[in-house]
Amino acid sequence: MRAGVMPKITILPDAVSGEIKTGTNLLKSAEMLGVELLHSCGGMAACTTCRIVVKQGNENLSRIKLAEEEVLAEAGILHSHRLACQARVFGDVIFERPVWTLGRDSSLTGD
Repeated sequence: MRAGVMPKITILPDAVSGEIKTGTNLLKSAEMLGVELLHSCGGMAACTTCRIVVKQGNENLSRIKLAEEEVLAEAGILHSHRLACQARVFGDVIFERPVWTLGRDSSLTGD
């Protein structure tokens, strides 16, 4: 990445894109671009409501740390997801957020 160039993130399925300051986590980045990601634990890597699927640019995200690894492993999604609250941007990234819907018999369910 060239000096002075800010990373671009794209959020699917919203097709929202924008430049974000290097080192910003994806949760804050989405918020800055007007896309709300659920984060039941307040961004503390204690739940998976802010889980995302990286479509392009995984190499441009911070490395997974132990807290994130443990919660993703417990949920059985370690190798397919990242937590937006923990993944910091260092280059261009395209990711897909969950689409949460109200279920008939439960509060929230994610696709």
